[in-house]
Amino acid sequence: MTGNAATSRNSAYDVQMAASRWVIERRASEDWSAEDQGRLDAWLNESTAHMVAYWRADQAWDRTFRAAALRRPSASLTRRDRTGMFKFLALRIAASLIVIATLSAAASYLFLGPKYVTYRTPIGGRETLKLSDGSRIEMNTDTILRFATRASQRAVILDRGEAYFEIKHDPAHPFIVEAGGRQITDVGTKFLVRGEPRHLEVALLEGRVLLSAPHGIDAPDVDLTAGSVAIATPSDTAISKRSQQALQDELSWRRGVLVFHHTTLGDAAAEFNRYNTHKLVVTDPRAAMMTIDGKFLAGDVETFTDVAEDVLHLHVERQGDETVMSR
Repeated sequence: MTGNAATSRNSAYDVQMAASRWVIERRASEDWSAEDQGRLDAWLNESTAHMVAYWRADQAWDRTFRAAALRRPSASLTRRDRTGMFKFLALRIAASLIVIATLSAAASYLFLGPKYVTYRTPIGGRETLKLSDGSRIEMNTDTILRFATRASQRAVILDRGEAYFEIKHDPAHPFIVEAGGRQITDVGTKFLVRGEPRHLEVALLEGRVLLSAPHGIDAPDVDLTAGSVAIATPSDTAISKRSQQALQDELSWRRGVLVFHHTTLGDAAAEFNRYNTHKLVVTDPRAAMMTIDGKFLAGDVETFTDVAEDVLHLHVERQGDETVMSR
């Protein structure tokens, strides 16, 4: 293990232990004050990692308390004895479970994780999911998304496609998106996630998200801020900055529009093909590298091919369910 990796792991352990202490203090206290809550809020707001660790520890407490509640104390004990013993056992078991969660948080989350309901959009379709907390998820064309059904879980899995997220701030319950072998943890923001065959794109419009390292890779998570775009492959993550206008153009599909700025014809055709069963084919490599600018309705293949023919002077031929463009 490298020095940096060991430091990262030790830091994560320290954060999780601090979160565990906060949960025990808040849950066991009989006189939790506004000042105490203020100290907790300040610690949570220091970083996304603090919020995620606190959420994990709080979930561990809830599971332990429910398990302890199923155990009936002996009938020979007085009510006061039974109450005191119950509180003591619940606190002790919860503390132990929280430490276990520190050592194997990912494994325990998978074992006790939420059940999901699946949502799908067809080619050319879009759908908006409105969550009970006021958050919104907008699914783009040909997208499969699984949403956690448990009220205590704010989590989705993006199996395919693209989705835009507007998430309400809840420091104790961050919103988690799993996609492309990565985990995106959000604490109240607006961001786009797009899964491609060879990479995952995460674009952040507002707020902050934490992008996990690839599964099986010993590396620290990446903290993304507004304007950041992460292109993540199974082995690497590249971060760049884009203007708000560029990000809004990338989200123009929410209005049913595709925006191209010096986009190669090959890439533009591939983007149109995401929204239409009638496919565009560019057979000539030189034609595929020509660039195009403009705004088009996502389903208006005819106007796009007219531009290719009239402006780029390409040969356009319709062949069944395909339109072939060449020089």
